[in-house]
Amino acid sequence: MTETTTCRQCGTCCRKGGPSLNREDLALVRQGHIHHDQLITIRQGEMGYNPATGRLEPVPVELLKIRGQGSGWACLFFAEANNGCTIYAHRPATCRILKCWQPESLLATIYQNTLRRADLINPNDPILAEIARHEQACPGKEFTGLLADTDRDSLARLTEMVRADLAIRGEVAQKVGISLEMEFFLFGRPLFKQLTGSGIECVAENGGIRLERKLPSPTSGRGE
Repeated sequence: MTETTTCRQCGTCCRKGGPSLNREDLALVRQGHIHHDQLITIRQGEMGYNPATGRLEPVPVELLKIRGQGSGWACLFFAEANNGCTIYAHRPATCRILKCWQPESLLATIYQNTLRRADLINPNDPILAEIARHEQACPGKEFTGLLADTDRDSLARLTEMVRADLAIRGEVAQKVGISLEMEFFLFGRPLFKQLTGSGIECVAENGGIRLERKLPSPTSGRGE
């Protein structure tokens, strides 16, 4: 059996999700090869996939990732027709380092020298104050911790955070007129979308929302 030592251009890595950006990629954004609204923020403390462990874990640093195509995971710049990359000449450092047959060099860079939103925004831009307000009202680490807590007070705090998240997004969208894609860069993934798989669901109520824990099915765990 021949050992793989070159890229076969199978597209597997690109279908798994867009890469995270590091400081080497700052020029790609400044030169316009990658735009702000083509990125999604994974905030510090939120759950994210760790390639080194193969598990979803709280991320220790803020990450900027190239977002997926539509509701899927495939990198925004992945061309399905030929398993190619539409920005190959200007691809991020992670993509240049990646060798699927020898992943050690890439795994060693995880969470190292990552780009943050503040690195891509003018320091005098008032949107930074809105980002700071959002972080104070909806800290990622606290949100992740509360998801696993069954205490009633925890559910109340989660509800408060989900409502604050939606309110701030709505206020900024109305004031500045940002697109949904730009919102994902500025504030990351909406908190209510991060409830998936937690046993907590978001319910519409009187023009607002409330959270409730789903009771386990009477037949769960019985193999029925």
